[in-house]
This record gives sequence, C-alpha cells and structure tokens, in this order.
Amino acid sequence: MFILGVLAFTWIGQFPLVASEGAWSPTVLRSDSPVPPGPAIVSGALVALAVLSLLLASARRARALLIVRRSCRDLTAVGGLVVLDDDRPEAFITPRPAGRIIVTTGLLRRLNPQGLRVLLAHETSHLTHHHTWWTLTADLAAAVNPLLRPAARAVATAVERWADEDAARSVGDRRLVAATLVRVAQLQSRYAGSTVAATAGPAATGGDIVARVRALLAPPPRRRPLVVTALIVGLLAGLLPAAAVQHTGEGLFEHAAQPQVVRHA
Repeated sequence: MFILGVLAFTWIGQFPLVASEGAWSPTVLRSDSPVPPGPAIVSGALVALAVLSLLLASARRARALLIVRRSCRDLTAVGGLVVLDDDRPEAFITPRPAGRIIVTTGLLRRLNPQGLRVLLAHETSHLTHHHTWWTLTADLAAAVNPLLRPAARAVATAVERWADEDAARSVGDRRLVAATLVRVAQLQSRYAGSTVAATAGPAATGGDIVARVRALLAPPPRRRPLVVTALIVGLLAGLLPAAAVQHTGEGLFEHAAQPQVVRHA
C-alpha cells in the first residue's frame, strides 16, 4: 500500500496547487516521473479505498468496545473479572490499560469448576500478553490490504493457541483444556449470530477450533528458532521494494525542487 501511495503522489504532486505547497516544479516532476497518469490514478483510487476500509473497520471495533464498556460500566470487577448478566455463553477480554476479563452468567452456569479454571487461565493469558492489540493490528492491516486476510485469520488462531498452551501449563492437563474448548464451542453454537463479544477482543472460541483441539491433544509444541528466523528474514526482504520505491520517489521530488537554470540563446 505504501508503494501505491508513492505512485499516486507522483501524479498528485504535478498539480500546481500541490506543487506550490511543496515548493517544487510541477513541470520538472511531470517530465521526470516514470509513472504514467493512468497507473498513478488507479493507485490513488486504491489508496483511497484502503483508507476508507481502514476507517470503517476502526469504527466497528471502537463501537464494539464502547458497547461492552457501557454494559460493564456499573458492574464490579473482582480481581479483574467482570460477570455480565446475560444468558449467552461468552467469555472475552477488553484491552489494557483498563483490561478486564468478562464472563457471562450464561457460561458460568454451564461450566464445572475445572472448566472455569481453564477458561480463566485462557483469558488471563490474552490479557497478560495484550492479544487484543495483536489481533486488532492484523485486522486493520487486512482491512487496508485484503490479501492479508489469511494472515489476519492466522494471527487470530495463533493468539488462541498461545492462550491454550498457557492454560494447559496452568492446569497441567491438555485434554481438559481441549474438552473445555469443545464444551464452550458447543454451547455457543446454539447462539449463532448472537454474540456479546462482537469484535471487542479475543474470545474463548476464536480462531480455528478444530486446529486448536488437535494441537491440544498432541504433545506440547517445541520451539522452532529457525522458522522464526526465516519469517523475520522474509519480512525484512519484503521491505526492500518499498524502500527502493521510497528512495526513487524522494529523488524525483528533490530534483523537482531544485532551482532550474534557464539558458538563453
């Protein structure tokens, strides 16, 4: 998206009003620019759509969080836990700095003490590791660039797996965590399309449920430093084209801003 923005601005910068504000020559910029008007205009339109999508996604998340905060405003938090009087079986968190674990009475009534222990350990992991901001960043990135939607789904599953493993270590029983996850998912399936959590924060049954259960029934995962290193290298390599475009665009505008020598015959 950054590259599209640079391409679009090479065309926008050719307008006299914009050029006068930036103190460069629109004529020189037009003659130097390697980007034809057509692709530059398309790039600008795509950037505008991306910004609109970002604003809409941000508004939806903010609205969901505001609704939850209003619902819990007058409720007493005990040790960071808020019990919401609602028959829908839900558990989720709100982000820090005023982070809370929110559990509905509908879920509390349907879980045994062992399941409740798993649930609280899972949600505490989300709160401790700021998972709301991880998923929010991924979702907003996907709103800007639809090609990142699979990555956003992967992040959602990854933070749930993270919390699953923390819960398994806390209770010392991976099968109990898997069974609790299945139990909560079954309860929530009866309320499909009606949720308290909406998009306020990570919920107990977020991500890929089947993958999470399979992982919990398998031995604990091993650390894979080579995979992490490869991902970091790949991300850094992906920044190189953007850096090259930024450098080229900066050079175009710097040259257009230089005083032009007028030669007389």
